[in-house]
Amino acid sequence: MSEASSPESTVSKYTIRRFCSDDAAYVTRLVEDVYGDTYYPRDLYTPEQIVQLNEAEKLVSVVALDSARQVIGHYALERPDQGAVAEASDAIVAMGYRHHHLLEAMRPLLREEAKRLGLTGLVGYPVTNHLFSQKAEEHFGSHPCGVALGLWPRSFHNMPEPLSQRMSFVIYFDYLSPAAHVVHVAAPHREMISRIYQQYGISHELCEIAPRVETGEIVLEHEPEVQTGTIRVRRAGADTPAAVRQAREQLCDGRGAKAVTLELPLVQPETAEVCRAAEEDGFFFSGLGPAFAADGDALLMQFLAEDLDLSLIQIENPFAKDLLTYVGRERERVQKARQRKLA
Repeated sequence: MSEASSPESTVSKYTIRRFCSDDAAYVTRLVEDVYGDTYYPRDLYTPEQIVQLNEAEKLVSVVALDSARQVIGHYALERPDQGAVAEASDAIVAMGYRHHHLLEAMRPLLREEAKRLGLTGLVGYPVTNHLFSQKAEEHFGSHPCGVALGLWPRSFHNMPEPLSQRMSFVIYFDYLSPAAHVVHVAAPHREMISRIYQQYGISHELCEIAPRVETGEIVLEHEPEVQTGTIRVRRAGADTPAAVRQAREQLCDGRGAKAVTLELPLVQPETAEVCRAAEEDGFFFSGLGPAFAADGDALLMQFLAEDLDLSLIQIENPFAKDLLTYVGRERERVQKARQRKLA
């Protein structure tokens, strides 16, 4: 990807433009200068990998340059599956340029790249041990749609000292082309789901239950570096509850995952039953994933293998606080019901 073909704009004395292959080594150096050897994911430590991912548009990088044309900032769309949603991530600014509003300057170009790719929206996962990254998402016009509890380890990204518990995140979503109206099956948690949609001006309707599907399809993703797993239900069928339970056991008991996310397709008829069965297995409501599923939105659920003190989680947005309260209440309800079942 050549610099000549990339959109470029100058903000004050800084230049914001699309990544080109000559930037790769400097992006790696930026990561090393800021985070040493602790940054995750690891792709940014290999210049050749950065180039390959950008050429495939699985990573779409934007860089900020100083007056000497040195890379002092990086921000990217992560889209490993090249789906309808990308994560706005890998936001890194050189230490001497913090508080220069470089992320705010890079975000418009990042959104333009997302629009060029025809994406539905951008998802962000600001941390909850401080409020800065949440405030940034608010500034970008994103809205909270979920809470991911204990998703990452107590120590990561060159932190000066470990946290007292695993890191939790607020899930924010920035629609690029929102639907005006969506139709879902009658899944549990529809009142909270409706409140999430209201932030975006999207109406919500329940459809009639369709004929039963026997055979489902799930996909597992394991991230051993952060002890996290994801179960994505591509097609919900009568056999899916058992498949989800087996996948959870494989991730937690077999591979040591401490937090597992479950994504259920909200337009599919078996989702309501899969949700109820997952709750019996210890999964609890986590939020809504707009366009997370191949055929529409997803119901997000979680399973935690470690306990958490929710009072230690810092949240800025009032509705996000309501979401945390709801998630915490659902987690407690599911845990008590599971304990009674196992007793």
